[in-house]
Amino acid sequence: MDPLMLLCKLTEECGELAEAVLVERGFKPHKTLEPDAAIAEAADVLMCLLLLLGRLYPTRSPEELAALLTGQANDKLARYVARQMARKEA
Repeated sequence: MDPLMLLCKLTEECGELAEAVLVERGFKPHKTLEPDAAIAEAADVLMCLLLLLGRLYPTRSPEELAALLTGQANDKLARYVARQMARKEA
């Protein structure tokens, strides 16, 4: 699948995640979803993201891309936590 099409699909999956969060938080009382629907939608977002990265970096395996993505996420999380701790101390 073309990377631009995958980007569109990723956007669609993000919208479905947003919808699930809104329903779970009670902002759309007329809708019902399965329990943990937001987790399932987040998994769809991650899968779509990995597919997109696979097209952008075709020489890397899905496992390698997942590991690189996890490493980047952990680094960003550590910086975020450090900033939050610094704000609490200030």
